[in-house]
Parts: sequence; structure tokens; C-alpha cells
Amino acid sequence: MAAVPAENVGAPQTPSPPPKPLGYPPPGQRLDLSPPSSLASAHLGPQPSAPHDITYYLTKGLEGEEHQQYRNGQSLIRAIDSQVKKLRSGKAGQHLVFAPVTQDQFLAMERTLNIHRKGARFHYFNREETLIIRIFACPIQAMVGSGLGTRLDVKIGRMGLHSYICRIDGATYEGNGSQKQANIAWEPWSPLHGAADWPTVVIECGVSQSRERLEVDANWWFENSGGQVKIVFLISFSEQKKEIHFQQWELDTVPDSYVSPGQPTATITSPTIMREFDLAPSVPSEESLMLNFEKVFLRPPARGKGKHERDITFSRQDLEEYATHVWPMGRPDPNIVSQPCPAAAGNCVHC
Repeated sequence: MAAVPAENVGAPQTPSPPPKPLGYPPPGQRLDLSPPSSLASAHLGPQPSAPHDITYYLTKGLEGEEHQQYRNGQSLIRAIDSQVKKLRSGKAGQHLVFAPVTQDQFLAMERTLNIHRKGARFHYFNREETLIIRIFACPIQAMVGSGLGTRLDVKIGRMGLHSYICRIDGATYEGNGSQKQANIAWEPWSPLHGAADWPTVVIECGVSQSRERLEVDANWWFENSGGQVKIVFLISFSEQKKEIHFQQWELDTVPDSYVSPGQPTATITSPTIMREFDLAPSVPSEESLMLNFEKVFLRPPARGKGKHERDITFSRQDLEEYATHVWPMGRPDPNIVSQPCPAAAGNCVHC
């Protein structure tokens, strides 16, 4: 995984990666991003032109969240359980912020989360000594993420490629000064180069109120991987509305609108929402999803007799079945008040 020290960034690699696209990075700007592995180098695509600053990552979508102090593992669990109760009652968001958190404290907190709250996901900023934890609202959130993930695994398996990509839940990746867990990620593998340093596909999911913070996560994956992450799915859900909101993010290169007329043509590459729609049970879907094969596996699909490699698609029917799987009872009765999640008592392994 991407654990290259910052001081080694830019040092010659063996084999050397192909040259960056013209115009990258912008003049006078240095990006301390992890160099791609050999597997990624063979299919190096566009990289973000203008990354966000640290203030964006520490504050966007976290407005109003008070910084808490870490004392010990038990206090961490109590803080998470308390936040779950507040989230379920609509009195708090899905994130906890702890600061300051030293490296040793972070390692202790990570162990506690891995043992007692496996569904939580963290984002730790080294220099700023800040830990952001996204709690799991309820088992519904696990179904939202793993439901799509399992269907993607099945489609990969039907092409006979399950040995050429690895699904990892909760893996931690090191970026430029921070490290972050993914909800679900897929790393391609090849017999020649082994596994890639970064996943090519990532799923991040949360409650609908956390959508703005999920978009921060999407930007982090593209910017810190140097474009090695190709596709990020952001899935947010509303338990009250029984609705799932989908965003498919990819890097897109477009003409730079800030270039003055008469100046040489320039482009800008940035994380972009390529598809966005809502899903609800018992409501026909008019949407579909497509994952470009080369972006997922970092190679073109093989052709010839007996080969079934192609872009991965989710049809309207696939998405309708997925929504029904998450909420099999269909639309909610507005006169029925939903029961509280047992996670409020700390009994849910996903929370």
C-alpha cells in the first residue's frame, strides 16, 4: 500500500514510470503524492491538477463538531455509543473528532476500534494530530455498502477474474500526511507486478446527513493516490425515506475556464461526479452503472475465444433488486415509528 516516505517522493523508481501528462503539476506547485507501483505505471492516467488544502480536509462537513480528548479505550467506546444514540435521534452527525491525538494514542485507538467497533472508519492526520471517526449508524449501512460490493464481486467472478483483484474491507492507506480507512476497496493484481499500491475502486457510505463529508473522502482518494484510484462510489441513505443516493466519481479532464482568451489551450483535471441518482424499493429505476474494465484492472480486456472480459455494468433491474435487498418491505408507513437500533446499547457489531 502507499506507504512511501515523503522524502522519497520523486526519487527514481525501477522501472521508471512514464512521464506525467504535460502541464502537470501546475507551474510552481509541487505535489507530495505517492509514486505509482509498476502495475499502476503501465496505465498511468490523469492526476488531479489542484489538490485541496489541509483546512478543507479538517473542517468540510464537520461544522459544529466539537473536538474531544482521548483518555482511554473505554472512554472511546462510550463516546462512540453516545454518538450513535444522538445520531439515531437526529441530534448529532455521524462523525467524531478527537484532537490532539499523538501517534501512540492513535495506535491504541486503532486497536480499540478494530476489536470493539469494527464498523467504524477513521481518518488520521499526522502533523495536525487529529483523528476523525465515522461511526456506523446501523446494520442498514453495512447492507448498503456490502450489498453493492457483493454484487460487484459476483460480476467479477462471472468473468473468471476473482484471482486478479482483491476486495479489502476496512483497509488503511497512507496519503500525504494522513492515513485513511476505506469502507470497501478493490486492488487489482497481476502475475508480473503483483498487487497495486492503491485500490482502483472504493466504496464510501454513510447517512444522508454526511453526504458533504463523503465528498471530502472522494477528493482525498483521488488526490492522495495521484490518480491511481479510478472510481469512487459514494452511497448515502435515509432510513426515514427508505432512499439510497448514489454518486459515481471519477477524474475528468476539461478545458480550464480560467484561461484568458488568446492564451494557449489548457486543461484541468479534477474529481467529478459522473453519475448521480436515487434508488428506492418498489420504485422502477431509470438508471444504470458502468465501471470501465481498464480502470478497474489497469489493463485492457482480453479478447478471443473463451474470454468474457468487458466493462462491468449494473442494469436497471440489478439496481432495483439491490434497493429491495436493502429494504425488502418497500416504502415505509408514515404512521409507524421505527424502532431504535440495538447499536444504541452497543450491541451492533457494525456500529
